[in-house]
Amino acid sequence: MAYRDDNLAYDISVYEPKSNVVPKPQPKAEPKAKPRIEIRRNTVALPQNLFTIFVTAAVVLAVMFALLYGKVETNRLFSEISSLESSLAEIESDNASLAAEYESKTSLKSVEEYAQNVLGLEKLDKSQIEYVEVEADTVIEVVETESSNIFVILKNWFSDIFEYLGF
Repeated sequence: MAYRDDNLAYDISVYEPKSNVVPKPQPKAEPKAKPRIEIRRNTVALPQNLFTIFVTAAVVLAVMFALLYGKVETNRLFSEISSLESSLAEIESDNASLAAEYESKTSLKSVEEYAQNVLGLEKLDKSQIEYVEVEADTVIEVVETESSNIFVILKNWFSDIFEYLGF
């Protein structure tokens, strides 16, 4: 086995049977030059034409303006919410004061004062109270009168139906 310095594979022809044929001389391989190591730097490929630059800039500006508009709109809505909340708090306090005023005007004491001063009413004395006595077996009887008029009968019939239906 032959070892070659140029990193070629093993020569297998040594193991083949020898014949009378003279092998052709093989050209000598030229020594290979050592490969050069190239270091590439990370570079950003720039667009080739001006239109691409313009479109890219327009898209970036549109996104920036959309974000800015969103922030402005959010701030406007928050300020509107805070002003509405403050007006709600003011209205709720007015409601509480009006409810307290209503309660004071409808209290029993103020109603009694109004009845005495404005309407001229006075409290009852025991001498003004009258008691009514009712017999124990009092029964009220309703006597139905027969009406001979057909229109009255129809009217009563319809009123009974409407009363049953809940009108």
